[in-house]
Amino acid sequence: MARLLSVVALTVVALVAIVTVREVAIGRAEVALCDAATQKSDWPEAIGHARGAAEALVPGSPWPEQGWMRLEAIGHDAEARGDDETALLAYGAMRAAAMATRAPGSGWARRRAQSEEALARVAGASRDPTGPHVTSDSMLEALHDQAPPAPWLLFALAASAIASLGALVRLAWLGDAAARARVTQGVAAIGFIAYALVALTT
Repeated sequence: MARLLSVVALTVVALVAIVTVREVAIGRAEVALCDAATQKSDWPEAIGHARGAAEALVPGSPWPEQGWMRLEAIGHDAEARGDDETALLAYGAMRAAAMATRAPGSGWARRRAQSEEALARVAGASRDPTGPHVTSDSMLEALHDQAPPAPWLLFALAASAIASLGALVRLAWLGDAAARARVTQGVAAIGFIAYALVALTT
């Protein structure tokens, strides 16, 4: 058992190290590509790469913050020159990155609020006479209503479903082993209850 636990622990550490190195490399490359696109004033390309860097989130990596800073700078510069389309694209990418990196300590809530305020500001001050008039308050309300379920809820939903199915499969193999069957039935019941609770909150 100790040897098995050691193997599992080493496997987990190796996987975490591989993912971390990969995300750091992705962040670095995306920032470089963003800077290259910015020099050519290719704003959609620059915004896409900046968002990629912002979403390459791993502890200790400087590149997500660099991606955020570039998205914010592109949005502010676009606002200053009256390019509402680019500003909305940049701030929309900020919001999408915030929603994609929702995790404790990631600062996603602050980034989301910042991007939504910017989106509402630009939409409310739009100079396009052909488009519908949108107020800042209505834009913020619409953005708040569009929030998807948190990742931890989706993870809990999947985990509870897997636990329930695993327990049911084990129950089928146990046959008449009453004591073990009761334990497995309990696990299955807990899994179903957890699944139902998470489903109701999403």
